[in-house]
Amino acid sequence: MARTVLDRLPPLATTGVGSLPFVEAGPAARHAVRAYDVPFCPQLPALDGDMIREWLGPDARRCGWTADRDRERPVAWDAFLAELRVRPPAHRTVKLQVTGPVTLAIALEREAGRLGVGSALLGLAREIAGWVAANAGGQIRVLRDAGFGVLLTVDEPGLAYAGLRPADADVWDPLRATGAGAWGMHVCGAVPWPLVHAARPDVVSFDASRYGLDATGRATLTALVRGGVRVAWGVVDPTEPGGAGPAAGRAAACIAALAGGDWSPEDVAARSLLTPGCGTGRLSATREHLVAAVLAASATATTGALAAFPIPEPDPASLIPRKAR
Repeated sequence: MARTVLDRLPPLATTGVGSLPFVEAGPAARHAVRAYDVPFCPQLPALDGDMIREWLGPDARRCGWTADRDRERPVAWDAFLAELRVRPPAHRTVKLQVTGPVTLAIALEREAGRLGVGSALLGLAREIAGWVAANAGGQIRVLRDAGFGVLLTVDEPGLAYAGLRPADADVWDPLRATGAGAWGMHVCGAVPWPLVHAARPDVVSFDASRYGLDATGRATLTALVRGGVRVAWGVVDPTEPGGAGPAAGRAAACIAALAGGDWSPEDVAARSLLTPGCGTGRLSATREHLVAAVLAASATATTGALAAFPIPEPDPASLIPRKAR
């Protein structure tokens, strides 16, 4: 089922990471549906709170998954559904993003004065995962009843510092079982590739604009893509969007890095999405419009480059994280 939902998408389909800077639900939903190839329910820090407070409330020291703390739907939920009724995507696939159980467990552990790493974190994260999955499952059922396939993306920004082992990847099992057509994992920080490989989400989403693609990432993604997984390349840095040319070049270099043998760059592109490196919720609406426009133009430019000529093996320097240059 996961592949059927994802196979509906065109190569290099664009989508947002989740958070948007709008202060009204209606404009946020219209933008999320109209500016991207894959519509997504926007998370609005100005109204929902940040990715921790949205789920745990203002006092993270209390138990965050009790019924009285549970906001069942994002503020923009109704506006998102209304916009989808007016402008449903032809492929009928939409994206939901939820804060990951590991990230929520880290927040609770640190508020309690503990480190929030390793085995002490894992049991709490597993308990939270069931609660997050139950919450997301209700939204997924509504969307499925309306005829949409759902990509559920779990946001785990600090995963590299959680101290989890590949054997701990079952922490996300409840999120796999929500009824979504596919599930993805977004990591906007450093990526712990062995753990992501073990988790094997249907979509791996990461910030290629800041962290690049090292040898371990290249090997991991090559194996995953050839096993049916898709990659959402975060090729536009929201804080420095630049233009479509640099973003398209970054996307082309990443795609070429996974090609080889009987896999052409076009084959990899067919399993690729393009996104910003992270959400724009803390920026301005003007900047978000720019990011979406640059991303759309970069998708077109990358498609044109792939159609016009074979992409050569990338210069290794093009894959070095910008911070390391």
